[in-house]
Amino acid sequence: MSDGYLKPANWTWCIEQRFKRCPPLPSTSVIIVFHNEAWSTLLRTVYSVMHTSPAILLKEILLVDDASTDDYLKEQLDEYVKQFRIVKVVRQVERKGLITARLLGASMATGEVLTFLDAHCECFNGWLEPLLGRIAENSTAVVSPDITTIDLNTFEVSKPVQYGRQHNRGNFDWSLSFGWEAIPSHEIERRKDETYPIKTPTFAGGLFAISKPYFELIGTYDNQMEIWGGENVEMSFRVWQCGGQLEIIPCSVVGHVFRNKSPHSFPKGVQVIARNQVRLAEVWMDHYKELFYRRNQQAEKMAKEKTYGDLSERFQLKEHLKCKNFTWYLQNVYPEIFIPDFSPVRYGAIKNKGTGSCLDVGENNHGGKPLIMYPCHGMGGNQYFEYTTQSEIRHNIGKQLCLHAVYGPVRLELCKYKGKDTRVPGEERWEILNDNLINSATNQCLAASGQNPAMALCNSADPYQQWSFV
Repeated sequence: MSDGYLKPANWTWCIEQRFKRCPPLPSTSVIIVFHNEAWSTLLRTVYSVMHTSPAILLKEILLVDDASTDDYLKEQLDEYVKQFRIVKVVRQVERKGLITARLLGASMATGEVLTFLDAHCECFNGWLEPLLGRIAENSTAVVSPDITTIDLNTFEVSKPVQYGRQHNRGNFDWSLSFGWEAIPSHEIERRKDETYPIKTPTFAGGLFAISKPYFELIGTYDNQMEIWGGENVEMSFRVWQCGGQLEIIPCSVVGHVFRNKSPHSFPKGVQVIARNQVRLAEVWMDHYKELFYRRNQQAEKMAKEKTYGDLSERFQLKEHLKCKNFTWYLQNVYPEIFIPDFSPVRYGAIKNKGTGSCLDVGENNHGGKPLIMYPCHGMGGNQYFEYTTQSEIRHNIGKQLCLHAVYGPVRLELCKYKGKDTRVPGEERWEILNDNLINSATNQCLAASGQNPAMALCNSADPYQQWSFV
């Protein structure tokens, strides 16, 4: 992957850090879950941990096999790691996924701190001490390294940028997907120097360290979640609401291979992700869960039919830890998030009478692209829109995107109205007329013109200009 010489942009600050010897830094167990991981990638992850971690701090490396089927990951792997006294292989006979595998690794770990890594990482010199040092200062801190990208095809590590770079932190959207954003100005001002931890509303969940006693106190993982998906957002909400904090430590740098999509199948289908998300929404989001359910009709159905399993233990944990509510989280941890209308004027898919198809944002439309017409699928997602009390038509699943009236195909653009002191510009203001026309401030109407809807002179007799929320 690299020659091990990658350094963070703030390296001169980092090398001047001193860690208290009394009490000494805690020891750690590094837990790496894998399923049919490439031999070279898995072993390079292991070697990078061993070569960059002080022996006095590295208690063990636990490789947890989530029922791999590749032969080289069985006896061959067992024999290979025998040369390393600190590396152990633990196996799940049945594939149960990341969450259960990590819980198995944590149950067998003997270190004072649990450090979780994905199986396609590379750690760099000095990565471990800042994580352990922060936990030694504050046992309720759940800390992640500053993650740099390893190219999926070339395995080239992204080059370090110049001092003073803009750091990122984790966020979430109302579909409960994790994302990255630049840290806001107030967080920049709070930090004393470039080594100072970055508070983050959510974390990616693949790479982090946590005190083992605190991991157990805070409720480990929800062990009724299946495979993976949503567990990182659930832990993020839980840690913050129950008295802990999530931080990114800039002086700890770990490379990570980001895949375009998961190479692995879901034994029970991808509905397990929605089920996991329903479990976290029901326990931690209070009435804000309705914003999520409107955007994910599969999850809404599960919630109504109560097919998400027993939540009594999680509610007991919440009560035992005297956790704060989700309103507190939004106000104190993530006040920058835009909260959509709880009662939009209309919401759902927007169906065209003439074509019988629905308005759709298309693939990877994060703003600037035209919309398309696509067969109605009734699942929300790319076909979910809200007609807001501000007269916008929003697709606010991930980014806050609005229908933008222009000559030619209608585009999605970042919404100009962000609450408080902002206003809705004319090109983002719409009126739904009694004859089912959608009229813009340009005095033209939305029409299903070919594959891309566009603005046209209003004609109430034209079925291609007649729309309904379904």
